[in-house]
Amino acid sequence: MQATATDGRSGLGARIRRALLAYGITAFVEFATWLAILLVAYREGGPVYVGIASVVMLVPAIVLIPFVAGVGDRMRRSRALALTHVTIAVTSALTGLMLVLDVSFWAMLVVATLLNIAVGVARPMHFAMLPLLARRPGDVVSANALSSTLDGVALLVGYVLAGVLTDYLGAWTVLMLCAALAVCAALLTGSLRTPVAHLGEEDVPSRILEALGGFISLRRSAGAITLLLMIAVMSVVEGANDTLTITFNDQVLGLTESTAGIMAGAYGLGLAIGGVVIATVARRRRLAPIIVGGALLMGLAQAAISLLGSLAPTVIVLTLIGVGISMIIVSARTLLQRSTDDAVLARVMGVQEGVELLGLTLGAVVGPLLVEVMGARQAFLPLGALVALFGLLSYAAIHGLDSRSVPREEEITLLRRVPFLSALQPYELERLAQRSDWVDVSPGTAVITQGEVGDCFYVVDSGELSVTVDGSVRHHRMTPGDGFGEIALLHEVPRTATIRALSGSRLLRISAEDFLSTVVPNASGVRLARTLADARRRDDEWEKNRAAT
Repeated sequence: MQATATDGRSGLGARIRRALLAYGITAFVEFATWLAILLVAYREGGPVYVGIASVVMLVPAIVLIPFVAGVGDRMRRSRALALTHVTIAVTSALTGLMLVLDVSFWAMLVVATLLNIAVGVARPMHFAMLPLLARRPGDVVSANALSSTLDGVALLVGYVLAGVLTDYLGAWTVLMLCAALAVCAALLTGSLRTPVAHLGEEDVPSRILEALGGFISLRRSAGAITLLLMIAVMSVVEGANDTLTITFNDQVLGLTESTAGIMAGAYGLGLAIGGVVIATVARRRRLAPIIVGGALLMGLAQAAISLLGSLAPTVIVLTLIGVGISMIIVSARTLLQRSTDDAVLARVMGVQEGVELLGLTLGAVVGPLLVEVMGARQAFLPLGALVALFGLLSYAAIHGLDSRSVPREEEITLLRRVPFLSALQPYELERLAQRSDWVDVSPGTAVITQGEVGDCFYVVDSGELSVTVDGSVRHHRMTPGDGFGEIALLHEVPRTATIRALSGSRLLRISAEDFLSTVVPNASGVRLARTLADARRRDDEWEKNRAAT
């Protein structure tokens, strides 16, 4: 297991902090470039052009991101992320150059679309990389919460700065600044050198089918599908609000592009506040109530805007919407990370990003229509009702997924006592613990019998068990913290010994499939496991030969 430098009291390693810094830069680039391009679109053709530009930039991203994100399951995720940041830098600089040269708006929009795809790919790669950098299972939740805080700060600063720069110097300055920052992010992530994701020889070589692995992994879970629908509904509101806030700023408040940036940046303040709040409960076991609470807060605040007519209260309510978004997205990402196999995690996070972009696209279409039908003020009302109602209806399904994904600290602690399992990454231990179950054994019961096919691995939590080989009871016994059953699984041979309970015993059981899929891909874990297994076999042979003489 790779060593991770720690950050003193915070407990987060230096490598994960470096990844978070790169993520903060990427978030700033995303929000600043997005608003700058939408402001250019508004100048070209008002709310209709804002909607068109949003759809043009989002639709290709929806299609491509789940596929392209699979690169993070094929090479070091740090390297894949660094290459993505380089792509962001190149496309951002090219978009800025086209604005300087006053190239056709539609030609510029094509390059901006490539930029948006690259930014969209960076997000799932980041969240798929976090478990590889975590020192403890709870670090992933903390890192997700900090990512949301960074989203909020980046959105606030990015939108405000983009509005001011676009108003006074031109949108091209925003794009050039972001290109330089993307280079910094590439340098930060390229130095992380995360391990390659665990992929077996049985993986389908087709890139298309690999990308579909993210969808296949999710389709069996009603809770995961409901979670994605909740993200989609949230994103529809977000996408519509891009048009609604810009139009509200112009038609209701009668203010400039700079205040449009302030209004959009209020989301960022809310995201930052929400991230801090989530970080304080980062290790809580249940996340479904946070998701539904976020949906209710977001929905009620969204509807309340229809009652407002001045800047200050509008900024406050938009901030509350940002808090609700943070509560939803941080908890949703954490649940997906907890419940997904690492082999397809980048693709699953790519699916989540694709769903989010699909919602943003639908919102970009719905926003101008609502403004046309209901006006800039009342257009907020139906969207608020939608997200609040869906949050209430989705609670049962998300709660079910939450219950199956709760970190099992007792099981993780016991698994760490087994030498070769302690070599696993924290997220691997967490997933192995989630898939284990407890077995109570009465005195005299044979847990495994020599000659049988091995189908499970066991770890002793309490009690004492004897070891018998070829009818001869061995001198050593299995006591708390000992594991047994790995020889048959690793070497594909029948059980080499009989293990019988000498007293009432409590065992943690792991199926052969879960054991092999977790331990075998980990070089350190499987090396140590096979070393211990070979040592046990040699001991058994020595005992057998001694008994024969």
